[in-house]
Amino acid sequence: MTAGRTTALGTALGTAVGAVGTLGLGAFVARRLLFPAPYTATATVRSSTGTEVELVATRDTRLPGTYDLQRDDARVPVGAIVAASTETGPSGDTIRRRVTGTVATGDWAWDALRYDGPADVPGAEPEAATTHVVHVHGQSLGPRQVLRGVGVWRGLGATSEVLDTTDLPLRSLDPGAADRIVAAVRAARARGARRVVLQGWSAGALACSVAAGRVDVDGIVAVSPLLDVASALRGAVRGARLPAFVGTVAARIATTPVLSRLAGASAPVTTTAWQDATTPTLVVHSEADALVAADDVAAITARPHATAVAFRTAPHTLEWNEDPERWEDAVRRFVGSLPAIA
Repeated sequence: MTAGRTTALGTALGTAVGAVGTLGLGAFVARRLLFPAPYTATATVRSSTGTEVELVATRDTRLPGTYDLQRDDARVPVGAIVAASTETGPSGDTIRRRVTGTVATGDWAWDALRYDGPADVPGAEPEAATTHVVHVHGQSLGPRQVLRGVGVWRGLGATSEVLDTTDLPLRSLDPGAADRIVAAVRAARARGARRVVLQGWSAGALACSVAAGRVDVDGIVAVSPLLDVASALRGAVRGARLPAFVGTVAARIATTPVLSRLAGASAPVTTTAWQDATTPTLVVHSEADALVAADDVAAITARPHATAVAFRTAPHTLEWNEDPERWEDAVRRFVGSLPAIA
């Protein structure tokens, strides 16, 4: 073989290996969007008093807001940051936060979801109401994800219904998710609800936008909404410091028949961008969320009857934890802006 042919063959092999590598990275990123691992974290308690707990400082324990420490049957609410130490010692940096009661030392689960089931949510669920809310979770956490957003509606006298899409092949990105939302809306109307609001988280918000195009709803609360699949994948790639073209490849894999199997999906995502343009909508998002681009939020809120509330530090879907009162106040204000119930 001549040197020229050897060089050409080496170049071709290098290109092929590069293409396979890019395809593999793209498939990995697409899989993380379609089937993300549930959020889990551990917090190590160094010491505590009746009012403060000292934790080993991590990315999670440094997040402002409200979280829980959970171990066995014990659940301890953890509040505002009191102080942070930057001194490097045998156990590393520490952070002190508000707490009520003494907390045992050692490792605890760091829980953002607060409630295990509807019975744990503060407030009483009305037996009947003129306003009904359909809550739709995203891809990773299941119905428990949405429970933080139920309490404010109980305070407003509304009934709530939490949909579960975890049995669908693509969960809330599955076409069947919108079918279930539409059915829930129609059933609520049949029971006498005069106002129906959809409250969706992440991919669940995208499913709500599809449903709103098929059945009349009075409002959408979109929490960390998946506004554009390709844009979210580009954001995920930037956050992971991967080359930008990997996001393009990931989007193609997630939305293309046969190729979607590389990401573990038997069928591709068919709804890739926000579908509704007329329903009053509140977008709750965070400037720190790589999956929700500011340009996409601006495009939605440029439409009539759409507003946005931005949080500063929350990762994806953790805006409530950053400031529960501000989150719930935004929902109350949104409800107050809706047309009066006839």
